Amino acid sequence: RAVRTEAVAWSIAGGGIQLAIIVILALGAWRVDEGLLAVSSLVAFLLYAFQIVEPVTGLTMNVTQLQAGIAAAGRISEVQAIEPEEVDDVARAGSVTLDPARAGAGRSAVAGAASGTGGTAAGTPRLSLRGVTARYLPGGEPVVRDLDLDVPHRGQVAIVGPSGAGKTTTFSLLLRFLQPESGQILLDGVPYDDLTFDDVRRRFAYVEQETPVVPGTIRENLHLSDPGATDEAMWAALAKVRLEAKVRSLADGLDTSLVGTTVSGGERQRVALARAVLHAPDVLLLDEATAQVDGLTEAAVHAVIEDLARDRAVVTIAHRLSTVIDADLILVMEDGRVRARGTHAELLATDELYRELVAALRIATEEAATSR
Repeated sequence: RAVRTEAVAWSIAGGGIQLAIIVILALGAWRVDEGLLAVSSLVAFLLYAFQIVEPVTGLTMNVTQLQAGIAAAGRISEVQAIEPEEVDDVARAGSVTLDPARAGAGRSAVAGAASGTGGTAAGTPRLSLRGVTARYLPGGEPVVRDLDLDVPHRGQVAIVGPSGAGKTTTFSLLLRFLQPESGQILLDGVPYDDLTFDDVRRRFAYVEQETPVVPGTIRENLHLSDPGATDEAMWAALAKVRLEAKVRSLADGLDTSLVGTTVSGGERQRVALARAVLHAPDVLLLDEATAQVDGLTEAAVHAVIEDLARDRAVVTIAHRLSTVIDADLILVMEDGRVRARGTHAELLATDELYRELVAALRIATEEAATSR
């Protein structure tokens, strides 16, 4: 509505001014021709018309800015009206209140699994989805349906599939940005319903395709994931993403601002990755983190994946052939379900859709290499 109002206001203002000048010229010329008006008076009228252009333009601009402000205020009000997530130890996701003893048992199990001292049965996957169905709008089509998958405690799991298969939605479910309509999600064998949002999310780090960095310094961005991190820990995280030498070469080092152009786009992506590494999560989620980056950044991402996958789970939505080939387990998704799973060689031999996806990834890789 704001854009429509702006278009109408400028059309009326601009068209009205031009029409007024045309009318003054036409009527004035006729009156001058009839001897009813002096030429000097016609010129005076034209000057008056030109003088009023600036006030009309300013008024139109103020009206459009007011409309944009009203629209922005409306959106802010909508965000403020959203019911916040319950993060205390009693209120649970989906407004479910659990028995305190059961909730405590759930948290103890997760704490034991995280510390490696127990709480998880042998062979229990790090993450499990059992018959999960989810949709974004009530009454809309399910984005994932009867989804079953397991993520082991360590190793790299790649999720591939065509657009709309439900890959990013699966990440949203794991991070509790979206609640399942049915089915169950388990973390170390403990249902999500027995855990708070913080119990779940502190176990994850999430790196998007274009992970945002906040205005501020490199140090401040790294402190987002671990406010108590020492300089040594931050330098170690930067070293893992192959950015330590670059940051040390900068005059301000860790205090270099990310607002200017000192740090490139690929380097900003690696700062975001270092932020995830510093958090030391049990599960690292990468959503197409290498889809639109340069070769150096892609190599840094793969190095981090290889390093972290030795002792924790790394789950990637893969749009690069190198990511798919290096994965310990590949899940092929279609229409919101996992249609096939296995290694690269196994899926090449058994799944037609996977062969098509790999062919497309190989073409994309060859085209990117040619363009470089």
